[in-house]
Amino acid sequence: MTKHRIAARLAGVAAVGAVVAGGTVALAPAASAVGSSACTKNVENYYSQTDTTVKFRTGPGTGYTAKGTVGEGRRVYVTCTAAGGKWAFLKVLSGPHKGETGWIAYKWLAVPMQTS
Repeated sequence: MTKHRIAARLAGVAAVGAVVAGGTVALAPAASAVGSSACTKNVENYYSQTDTTVKFRTGPGTGYTAKGTVGEGRRVYVTCTAAGGKWAFLKVLSGPHKGETGWIAYKWLAVPMQTS
């Protein structure tokens, strides 16, 4: 057997072993970061805050990597939406991710806050 075939068989055996042992096998890498390039609708830029602790992602969907969480009540600045308005691209204004941009499910944002 060639080295390539041996490596392929070993990978297959390892995957089966992981499933039998109760593990899972990742078949594809997580979606890569897209930033604001995934925006489908610009919104009037507004300040808001999170209603609950929510995952902060690299793109508009659960298939994108979570960068961490944004805690309940953290201030954010929303600039656009995607996926039919279900995801908001924003900049975090308070907390551990302060200054970072990313995506949060829109349903977890409070009604836009007054800025005056």
